[in-house]
Amino acid sequence: MAQPIVIQLQELASDSNHDINDLLRKALMVATKLELGEFSEWILAELNGYSGASRDNLPEYRIIRGDLRVHNPYHGLQPFIVPQELHEAVTLINVTESVASLCELASGKTQGEIVYQFAPEQERILMSMQGGFAQLRPMRVVGANKLKAILNAVRTRILEWALSLEAEGIVGGGLSFSASEKQAAMDSQSIRIENFQGILGNVLGGSVTQTNTLHIVASDFSSLARYLAEKGVKEAEIKDLELAVRDDPEPGKGGSFGPKVSAWIGKMVTLAATGGWEVGVATAGGVLAAALSKFYGFS
Repeated sequence: MAQPIVIQLQELASDSNHDINDLLRKALMVATKLELGEFSEWILAELNGYSGASRDNLPEYRIIRGDLRVHNPYHGLQPFIVPQELHEAVTLINVTESVASLCELASGKTQGEIVYQFAPEQERILMSMQGGFAQLRPMRVVGANKLKAILNAVRTRILEWALSLEAEGIVGGGLSFSASEKQAAMDSQSIRIENFQGILGNVLGGSVTQTNTLHIVASDFSSLARYLAEKGVKEAEIKDLELAVRDDPEPGKGGSFGPKVSAWIGKMVTLAATGGWEVGVATAGGVLAAALSKFYGFS
């Protein structure tokens, strides 16, 4: 007689040498046969990568922290120091790649370090905070061990789930399940997906889509002030920006802001990171970069 499929799943999940993609496909078979839609969606996201709605419900084990660096063309990667509150926010990484991609990245071919780039609006804000003549590209660097930890977390969650199924009397007969087992799976509260993965959602806030709808006139600070006020920027901060714009030299065509405007941007992003401005860090960077670019005539 064939071994019950849930017992097969337990054996595969507990064997670290077994291919994790095969394990997930076996788990998908179990979840589909038991009509557990949430588990099927989670498994498909792990197999194919997190995108769309699943990207906004990223499991907590896929949110990791990297080392903040800049790439110096002469000296390679070097530390990039920002205010602590901002550092806590911008070093978080949402790992959305499929398990197959993570296996490849963690395989050692990358000499143990993987680089995660920032979104364009975040990168621009962080570069504007550097000051000086040469602005270096910021990035986050993580060790391959952190990606391996994600893969281990996936394997452990499947094992926990399979053990919980057995505890509920759901093991299958060969590769199929009885009607009573399917009903037990749907009725059980102990095998709900939230018991195994702890979804947190997107900790860095939503994406920015306002760029093409900004009602800001180039060199007209009043239009910029109105827009920022609509986005929740307080009057005192807007006044500080007005003074920074007045005192800074006229920016060049390269799209970089002056030192005082850059410092103001850094302060606002830090406020977003600490809750002093009620937008996400990624959104804050996009709002400010887009608005000031309109004001200076860059876009």
